[in-house]
This record gives sequence, C-alpha cells and structure tokens, in this order.
Amino acid sequence: MASSAEEVAADEAQCPVPHAKNTPLPPGHPKVQSVPTSKLRPPEGEHCIFFRTREDTPSSMPEPTSTIGSTALTPPLSPSELEHSLVISSRKSALAVCQAKQVQLMLEVRYGASSPALAPDADPDRDSDVAQIRALLRKHQPGPEPLRPIEFPARTMSTQGDNNLRAPLYVIGGEGRAIWTKELEVALVAGSVDAIVHSLKDVPTTLPEGLELAAILEREDPRDALVVKADLPYKSLKDMPRGSVIGTSSVRRVALLRRAFPHLMFSDVRGNIQTRLAKLDAEDGPYTALVLAAAGLKRMNLEERITAYVAGPVMLHAVGQGSLGIEVRTPRGPMSKRDERVRELIQSISCWRATWRCAAERALMHRMEGGCSIPLGVATEFEDHNDVEGQCNERLETPSELASCGVAKPPMASHAPKQPPAEGLYLTMSAIIVSLDGLQSCEHTEKRLCRTVKDAEQLGIDVADHLEHHQNARAILEEVEHHRRLAEAADQKRREGQLPTATEVDRRFLPRDDGQPKVWEV
Repeated sequence: MASSAEEVAADEAQCPVPHAKNTPLPPGHPKVQSVPTSKLRPPEGEHCIFFRTREDTPSSMPEPTSTIGSTALTPPLSPSELEHSLVISSRKSALAVCQAKQVQLMLEVRYGASSPALAPDADPDRDSDVAQIRALLRKHQPGPEPLRPIEFPARTMSTQGDNNLRAPLYVIGGEGRAIWTKELEVALVAGSVDAIVHSLKDVPTTLPEGLELAAILEREDPRDALVVKADLPYKSLKDMPRGSVIGTSSVRRVALLRRAFPHLMFSDVRGNIQTRLAKLDAEDGPYTALVLAAAGLKRMNLEERITAYVAGPVMLHAVGQGSLGIEVRTPRGPMSKRDERVRELIQSISCWRATWRCAAERALMHRMEGGCSIPLGVATEFEDHNDVEGQCNERLETPSELASCGVAKPPMASHAPKQPPAEGLYLTMSAIIVSLDGLQSCEHTEKRLCRTVKDAEQLGIDVADHLEHHQNARAILEEVEHHRRLAEAADQKRREGQLPTATEVDRRFLPRDDGQPKVWEV
C-alpha cells in the first residue's frame, strides 16, 4: 500500500521546470502532460561504468588507411617535394582538417609564395621578421640562387579512434591516447609525411622513439563548454532537473560533474562535433545537453552553440586541451639534415606561453602515468593572465554576452611579447583528481617563478608529487585501474562469445542511438 501511495503522490507532483515535448523525462520524474514518460531507470547494483558486451568494431567497418605493420602508407615523397616542401598530416575529421589548415596557413604566410620576406622590396635591415625568415631559408638553400618559397601540402588519414565510433574510448584496444596518433606516426616514421598536427590533449606524454613535439601553438580556449539541446530553456548545469542526461565520453568530465551535480546522469556519446550535436538535437535523442571542448566548437565556427562555459572550480580542463601540437622526426641518420630543417620551420611558429603551460600539464600527467581516461583536471595561468589570455582566447564572458557588448576577440600577438621575459614569469598550476563516483577527490595548487620551459615542467612534477605523496591520489587512480581491468576482462569475454545476447541492455535500459542495445555508459 505504501508503494501505491508513493506512486500516486509521484503522479500528482508538479514540476516547475518546462520540458520539451519531444524529450523523454528523466527517470523517476513525475508525469508531465504532452511529454513522453521516461523509459530510463537509474543504475542499480555494482556495475563497471566502462562495460559493453557487443563487438565494438563491425566487420563492415572500413579498414584504416594505415595501421601498425602495414605497408598501406601514404605514397612516398617525390624528389621535388623533398627539395622544397614540408608535408603536413592530420586525421580526416573535419576538426582535424581545420586545425591542419590553420598550421598550413601559418607556415605559408612565413615561408610560402606570398611571404613578405620573399618580396623584392623586402628590407631585412628594418624588419627583424624578414631577416629571420630569410636567414632560415638561406640556411637550407645555400648558394647564389634566389630564395625559393616552400610549399606545405596537407594529407589526411584515418586512425583507430576515427574508425571505431561505437566503443567507449576507455576500452578500445588498451592504447589510451595513441588511438588518435598511432597510424599517423607510422607514416611520419616512414618518411611519407614531415609533420603531424594533433590536438595536444590526444597526444601521449611519451612519444615513440625518434619522434618529438617541435611546436605548441597559441592556445585556444581550454575550457569545457555546455551545449544544451535546442529549444530547452536551461542556461547552466545547476538549472537542470534530477536525472537529466549529459552526453560525454570523458571520464574526467563525468567524475568532476558527478562531484558537483550528483543529481545528473551521464551517457556515452561518440562521433565528430557535428554528429554529436545532431544526436543532441534529435527529437528522440536521450541527451539534455553535451559537454564539449570549447576550443573545438570555436575552431569549427560553432561558438554560438555554447550555452555556458564549465570552468573552475567545478571543472578543470584536460591536460593540453585547446592546444595544437606538431610532431616531427628527431633529426638523425641519412635524413638528419632535412629533419633539422623541418624542425626549425615548425619551431618558428611555436608559442612560448602555450608551450610552458602545456609542458607543466604534461609533466604532471606523465608523473601520474595517466592515459586519456584518468579523471584528472588541470588549470594553468601566468601572473599576467587577465591582461593576455583573459583578454582574448580565455575571456570569461559567454559568446552571447560578448555579442551583446559588441566585443571582438583581439589577437594575442597585440598583447603578449614574442619571447619570455628574462626575469621570468610566475606560473600557477591547479590540479584535481576525482574518483569515478565523484565522492573522493584530492587537489593542489602551486605557484612558481619560471624562467625556462624546464621550470614549468618541474612545477608539474612537484604538483604531481604532492598529490601522490601527501593526498589520496594513488588510491583514486588504483580504483580507476580496477575499473579498467574489469572493462578489459568483460571485453575479452564479449569477444570470445561468452556473454549472452540477453545481457546486452543499458544500465538504464536506454537503446543505442544506432538502434542496438548497450550495457555501457559513463
């Protein structure tokens, strides 16, 4: 009887929050007229949050362009390409191509056919940039002949992360971040391409032997962004009713958001930015909102979709988020002269501010021995942050607030010196590690005067040591590893056919967006 009374009370309860007519209600929510009743159920029992029971890569899925051990690489460079070109490579996704194009344009402006340094009337005595560019070109084009421009063709290829859009990132082959970089690095080592443009957050902190990061570009906004389903009225995460479903594939985001918003639910969402937004806005889609990297939305001219930024203290961003890293071969062997030339050209477009910040973040990650699924959030700021990054790429205002004020984003070059000050600059780093359920956490903030990139790296190491030796970071990471082992064991059973089809249901009985059942969600 008590149960029936509770059901009646729930039916009679009134919700003060408006709901979109075509969006299912959160689990356990009172009925709302003209809104479909929720078919979702809250999680019950002990489950591994990374667990799925179906084969993640269907046999019909196309093979990657290049794989480890495969000879199906990008065609080798022609003699003319070797002489006066630098071949850039990236993944095939629209965002990756956009990022590679950005690098391509930066290099062409300096060293291409339209470079001011190659103009007949250019005066290296008056323009230090012209003198620097000419000196670098002449170094690799000795002799009396006129300087020739360099071409920067771009080539793309698919990676394991692109080809497997069903599996949770946590269980794809146990490769961690390398699922986004491995095939590209094969082509780089083979000499088929000269430089790879990466989203730095996807790059492992330990690179394959013979490869290195030659440049980290000026950082785009590293914050996370909330994107609410079209036509829903919510302006922030705290506005959302209990059981609202947030789509994300990031363990870091889930852990940090669970800590601050335990009433929300989280579900896996994969695909490129446009695919994720389409899943969000679909009438029968289960997501109330997505949490995405603000940098990707801005680079794809989708900034208007940002409902609000999700930043500290609630959410610290991922290591390297918002930055582009360019990977090249370490000069050695028969190709050392060419590889040295490539390295110098790429280094010339690097940004020291972004490099120092990301060096600190990556040193912290490396010390914690973390992959892409460790619930670690970071934030780094120079002492003049409010006058530089805070005035351009990392403004506090949302896009709508900026538009209402008529404020345009000024280029960072007008605010920041091109070289670090000789006296150094104070860099502050904050880091937090949160358990998967959001109930345990450890965090630390430290400030240091940095005169070189090595000082920034040491800051990251010291923050990591404090989290590990003076707080409970190791216990939290051991819990994450426990879940990873559960996921791997379940994945192995699935591949061996030991798990019956009947178990292929989501913890909340939510069908896959492709119509197939799933058992995994974050």
